Amino acid sequence: MQRLGGGPMTSVYSARAIETDTLCAVKVLRDDWGDAETGIKLLQREARAGLGVHHPHLVRVTHAHVTAPPYFLVMDLLPGESLRRRLRRDFRLPVNEAVWIARQICEALAALHATGFLHGDIKPDNVRLIDDGTAVLIDLGFAHRLGENAAFLRAGYVLGTANYLAPEQCDPLPTEDFQSDLFSLGAMLFEMLTGRLPYPPGSLRQTFRRHRCDPPADIRRSVANVPPGLAALLSRLLAHRADDRPDAAAVVQQLIKLELATLTRRRAG
Repeated sequence: MQRLGGGPMTSVYSARAIETDTLCAVKVLRDDWGDAETGIKLLQREARAGLGVHHPHLVRVTHAHVTAPPYFLVMDLLPGESLRRRLRRDFRLPVNEAVWIARQICEALAALHATGFLHGDIKPDNVRLIDDGTAVLIDLGFAHRLGENAAFLRAGYVLGTANYLAPEQCDPLPTEDFQSDLFSLGAMLFEMLTGRLPYPPGSLRQTFRRHRCDPPADIRRSVANVPPGLAALLSRLLAHRADDRPDAAAVVQQLIKLELATLTRRRAG
């Protein structure tokens, strides 16, 4: 097996499935992770979401061994590159491509939310761009049902990536909702369009304070001739109050309209 990556809790390797003779990705719990109980619980949640929700824009979990050691998941090994790598190379994306990617990821979010799951870590690192242009949401390591993270949050865990966390997740007494994923999607869409985040990066404390207290950057100051509908959608996605953000299904419909509008403009040009 070849190591592909991972994090503090898990490592991901490429492997070959004996039954089908196809390549796959295997995520295993690291032996040196200090809090084994938490790691096992999060891996079990990831298995539950990955096996329970099926969508063409969501990574497919094909097998899980999470009730006894060794703890691991088997997933499709996806070709292409991460959105993070693409942004490092190109800095920003054309409006039509950014909207296209956001729509596909939001469709995966809508499928997760309809089944009661939050993704919990929307960011460019967790979007895989397949060679045919398909975008796939990966890494369900923080996926959970609403309310399941309450004990972790009270214990001081930061579940997710600070630069993409919604304001309610940055409070001293953090909360979350399905719309928390939509804030993260908005931050990622802003980054695709501008090459930077809607809030300046800083320490964890600075980031949390900015997300709680400061307005996000205005997309119209960074992107010339941004479609008004897209600017309005970003403003709603990055709203401080979760109740002021649209749900995933509504955002999909708005992004489809924006896709069609950008196609029309390109043909007219």
